[in-house]
Amino acid sequence: MQKLIRSFLTGILIIPTTFFMQATASEKVTVTTSPQTARIYVDGIQMGTGKVVVKVSKNACVTVEVKLEGYVQETRTYCDKKGITDPPSSDYIQLQEDESYTSSLESNIANTDVQLNVNPSKTKEEAWKEIVSVVLEKFDDLENSDEKTGYLRTSWVGMSFKTNTIRIRFIVKQSSESPLIYRAKFVSEASGKPGTPYNADEQYKAFNRILKKYDGFLDELTTKLKN
Repeated sequence: MQKLIRSFLTGILIIPTTFFMQATASEKVTVTTSPQTARIYVDGIQMGTGKVVVKVSKNACVTVEVKLEGYVQETRTYCDKKGITDPPSSDYIQLQEDESYTSSLESNIANTDVQLNVNPSKTKEEAWKEIVSVVLEKFDDLENSDEKTGYLRTSWVGMSFKTNTIRIRFIVKQSSESPLIYRAKFVSEASGKPGTPYNADEQYKAFNRILKKYDGFLDELTTKLKN
């Protein structure tokens, strides 16, 4: 009788243990990236770079994001649920270059005031003509130009890419009359989305890069004012 009771109790203990093991079993997906320096995030948490084994629990899904500056982010969702295709045992993710990065340069003058010193031999009128002339070589339209106050602002210009839109404007302000000094700023912003209208201010954030077509522009202006 005691043996029968022990066998019955053992059976009761075995059933939930087996069920628990089945319920928590997980699939594994080996995610490999190119470039190998790409960061791999699983449900928002960085798990490594280049190669990570992702566990997908029974009746659950996980979201994998692969990110690297200068490349277009890739996202994958793997599920182990009834009625959904089982996750692969491995997945190779090759990131594509972000054209908004290859068409721009990292710059320490983006969104930063830069002092423009004017040669003491130049009059304010001469200096202003040089500023306007150089600016109009790169920017088609001046939204505001006032020689008296020494203030100039261009309209927004930029480029739209597959995953991003960059807009740029140039601002000049007189900061001193004697000696004659101006301050200039490249305002560079990006929306993180393609086709964003340049006047949609709320969709843009500061971008620490400048389109390549404006490389050397500020150096040219600085040199002309000094000479």
